[in-house]
Amino acid sequence: MPSVGRITRSLLVGVLHAAGLLGVALELGYAVGPAEYTAIGLLWRYGGLVVVAAVPVWLALRFRLVVPLLALVLTTGYVFGMELTPPGPTFHDVAEFERLDEPTGIIVVENGLYIVRYMMNASVWLVGFLFAGLVEAVSRSDWRRLPAPPGLPDWLSPPVSRRQAVSVAAAGGLLHLVVMVWFARRLGVTITGGYEWVLYASSTVGMWLLAAVPLYLLVRHRLVVPATLLTGFIVIDVRSEFAASVEDAHALYFGAWFVFLAIFLIGGLVEYGLRQVDSLRRMVSRRGNRH
Repeated sequence: MPSVGRITRSLLVGVLHAAGLLGVALELGYAVGPAEYTAIGLLWRYGGLVVVAAVPVWLALRFRLVVPLLALVLTTGYVFGMELTPPGPTFHDVAEFERLDEPTGIIVVENGLYIVRYMMNASVWLVGFLFAGLVEAVSRSDWRRLPAPPGLPDWLSPPVSRRQAVSVAAAGGLLHLVVMVWFARRLGVTITGGYEWVLYASSTVGMWLLAAVPLYLLVRHRLVVPATLLTGFIVIDVRSEFAASVEDAHALYFGAWFVFLAIFLIGGLVEYGLRQVDSLRRMVSRRGNRH
């Protein structure tokens, strides 16, 4: 299948994905029509819904990677399910909660806005899908029981040089940094005492390290646990925004990044140790068979 054909098919699926979600959102009464946004806002929101679906589809067509596509299907299915099954979204004027005689015109939505939040946070979901694809690509390249993805680039196919691994880690860390800092700003993550600049300075470095270190270990040393944990925490982080809880998961992820980095490193050490034990066991087994 020519590359242009794959891109065209992927974009077509992305457009259908966006159209389906937006159609349901408009039917439910959400203010997500084109007139609600500026040109840039429209491109960001609508384009995000297209790209977040197009990329996993392209990865499936180009490299036969199934995990990002499966994650997309499950996420979109969850969003549709929550919007279309009882109790469904209900709209209330703030006056109902404040016991005011006159309506305020300020509307609160209960049991809804899943599509809106999915649209707003599409870039974060996309990062999770991309990292899931990297983990799958490396895993299938190294494990003989799984079919290797066809046509992987040199920087994913072993042996990977240190320079290539550093480049992948730096690029992945930068992507994670940009998206997660934007996510924190959008959610209004802050700290009391006037030290917000300290939080953002520290966490900006932390967001880069939090992705760069696991990705380097994944590509260079083929350790999949740190990058798998990274991907899992990203998905848990962004999924928590569906509930719009007072307890902000991203504030924890963003502010306590060093805790998560420690978890990733511990996971990598455990995986490395288990591999060494397995290698030693195989070596002893071979020597026993010779005698």
